[in-house]
Amino acid sequence: MKNNNIPQLTRREALDAKPLKNPKVQWEKKESGEVRISFSIKKKGLTKFLSGIFHIPDKKNLSLDEIGSKVWLLCDGEKKVEEIIQTLCKDLSMNRKEMETSLLQYLKTLGSKGLVGLAVPDKK
Repeated sequence: MKNNNIPQLTRREALDAKPLKNPKVQWEKKESGEVRISFSIKKKGLTKFLSGIFHIPDKKNLSLDEIGSKVWLLCDGEKKVEEIIQTLCKDLSMNRKEMETSLLQYLKTLGSKGLVGLAVPDKK
């Protein structure tokens, strides 16, 4: 089911977008270089009902692996998705097409959890 409130981006628009972290999300970089994110859980429907019976935490912690941490740190609102792809391809010696596909899916997942957003340039 498609969310009609979120405009669909063309490939070019997605590559020109600048991912940025949600400023309401708490995170820290560990000495190992990995990132740990802490974010609020929105309780809706059955989860909200069950939270009245069972203890369901209000926050969730998420530890990112090495690549996820690199991506998180690169989502600074300054770098375009295209630049992040180039950086990761160089750092990880990965195929550009595979990296693009993986990164766009990963950003979509982070976006669906409300952890990152995309600053999309105005259409001219």
